[in-house]
Amino acid sequence: MEILLAEDGLHPRKRSNMILPMFRSPFAVVLWVVTLTLQLQAMRADAFSCTQSEVSLTYVRYEFAVQKNDQGVPVMDWKRFRQAPERVVTRPRRVVVLENAYLKATLIPSMGRVHSLIHPGSGREQLWINPVAIPLGANNDTGFWMTWGGIEHVMPSREHGTSHALKWDGRIVIDTPQEKRVRMQTVEPLTGLKHQVDYAIGPKDPFLHAHIQVSNPHPHPVRFSHWTTSTLAPGGGRQVSPRTELVVPAKAFVPDERDFNDWMPPMVGPTETSPLKWVGQWKSIGDLMATPLLQGFYGVYAHERREGLLRVFPLDKTPGFDIWGWGYPPTEARMREFTRAIPSMGYIELWNGNVHGFSEEALTTIAPGRTLSWTESLKVVSELELPLMQSMAHHLP
Repeated sequence: MEILLAEDGLHPRKRSNMILPMFRSPFAVVLWVVTLTLQLQAMRADAFSCTQSEVSLTYVRYEFAVQKNDQGVPVMDWKRFRQAPERVVTRPRRVVVLENAYLKATLIPSMGRVHSLIHPGSGREQLWINPVAIPLGANNDTGFWMTWGGIEHVMPSREHGTSHALKWDGRIVIDTPQEKRVRMQTVEPLTGLKHQVDYAIGPKDPFLHAHIQVSNPHPHPVRFSHWTTSTLAPGGGRQVSPRTELVVPAKAFVPDERDFNDWMPPMVGPTETSPLKWVGQWKSIGDLMATPLLQGFYGVYAHERREGLLRVFPLDKTPGFDIWGWGYPPTEARMREFTRAIPSMGYIELWNGNVHGFSEEALTTIAPGRTLSWTESLKVVSELELPLMQSMAHHLP
């Protein structure tokens, strides 16, 4: 189905003010962006494919220090890791590449993640890909997190859960002229919940769709959280830029209650005017939240490169939101915490989740035999689409 934008001669900003009342659901946001994109871009009929290939991941060797505990959770032995000489290795990973005229997404099914997202029109990478990844200590049951970059989906609690360290099964489930779809799935060991993520594109769809399912096979309820974690550096350069704008449909930014956020309070305020909406104004490392999102999306736009990203999700199912940054420019010590490729300005990391916050009290419950499912969608946005995205975020009910 093609949706055409009416030729009423209005400037996009004026048009957006008139049609804002329509946008009361993620589906309406999708229709809006698809409509605009179909008008602005010409299709290449041959640019629709699903192919298998390899990528090389370079990282500080860590696998020797990770072992599964009695519950099947991969756990880092930090003493063993630190006693060994640091060694950088490069290993191949099998990938599946989904491509149409609007995006080229590289997936690593065995890791349950998106490795790369390129805009074919500009040829620019939109995600942060760590040239030399390292393990970090983390507040979760594995005790660590690898700084790969890209996009991941994590369960069942706290930051990054266990999913980031699990082996996933992956396969191409649909490869037709109408749809390309890759399925990645695993079983979370602490809860036994089945976690499935299908990534899919259509021939004329500017969105990369993540169809997410969490199933409880047990005869008893299970508490859990699910977060999508995206390390973003839109517009190419593989690192974030100071004029990267955070477009958030909430009334105000709110700093999380952490000691390292002490520099934030004087800068918080309305999302439209707060200095914190600019990555270049982040004075140090920080964890930023917001008043409840009023619409199911967020945007990150690099003005230096005139490209950005829009993520759309169902607000009733994934109302949680969080932003993480290194500070800009980060100190060399900060850089070395996250990568062995110096210098690096890093990324801006945005989370959307099915709960508010990372405490045990925040966890939600999935009933026995139930499956929860929803779709999150991601696309590259252009300079022409930015005014509409900003209007959507700041003209709130």
